Amino acid sequence: MIALQLAISGIATGSVYALIALGIVLIYKCSGVVNFAQGAYAMLGAYVTYALLKLGLPALLAVLFGMALMALAGMATERLILRRMLKAQIVSVMMVTLGLLIFFRAFCLAIWGPDQIAFPQVFPSGSIDFAGIFITYNYLAAFALATTLSVAFLLFYRHTSIGLMQRCAADNPRAALAIGIHVSNQVSIAWAASAALAGLGGALLATLGGLSLNISDIGLIAFPVIVVGGLESLAGALIAGFLLGMLEAFTEGMLSPAIEEFLRGFTTIQSVGALQQVIPYGLLVLMLLVRPQGIFGRAGTERV
Repeated sequence: MIALQLAISGIATGSVYALIALGIVLIYKCSGVVNFAQGAYAMLGAYVTYALLKLGLPALLAVLFGMALMALAGMATERLILRRMLKAQIVSVMMVTLGLLIFFRAFCLAIWGPDQIAFPQVFPSGSIDFAGIFITYNYLAAFALATTLSVAFLLFYRHTSIGLMQRCAADNPRAALAIGIHVSNQVSIAWAASAALAGLGGALLATLGGLSLNISDIGLIAFPVIVVGGLESLAGALIAGFLLGMLEAFTEGMLSPAIEEFLRGFTTIQSVGALQQVIPYGLLVLMLLVRPQGIFGRAGTERV
């Protein structure tokens, strides 16, 4: 019974991880850049949604406007900052995204302060009884919304003309230019979609655990997700997100208590700390050792 409860909560959290990781994979496919600012967009999206809710907007409109504003922020980032670095090395561009993370975190700190804020009720309060397990509407709605949007995004990316142009620009930019696809515009669209997904993911995380600057850490958690799933695999990010969420939940709910009980019996150690925060990076190291391209990634060769 406890295992089922942990699995449900892990799947709900993992669906949000997957939603945010999709944006990282999308940008990597289009530009070859790992966007370390994805967690910042999630945090900023959560704070913007909170501000809109405080202004009296209905929950649905607040979330949609928050996503739209984050899409504009992502597009502005690409056009005003990253487009000027087209000839820079990839490492330099990645450092800029890390700088954006620090800037947005400082921006939110200056406006909303360092304390955790109770996020307004977005979903109905209460829970449902499923096989003797109580599932709150927050977790149920977060899972349904994140999963539905993730699958819809995958279908859109695969079966629409915009998705086709995105894939063409990502796979072979020169060929895309030759057939009339504006690659720079496709990169802007990718940044806008990525930031919008992150903004929604941040708002969902705020509904589950409160609003704080720590939401920006989700970008670092999403990084192991995309490595495990495959840096260029959108479907891999979705599946790896669920896997990582469940692994964290079982670690926190079962593995950590079992290890602590064992240690207390033979040592003076009372706690193993937040072991669930270490698990993603342990899985990342294991994946890099066993299958560097990820579960759904493709091994390739490169001439040097």
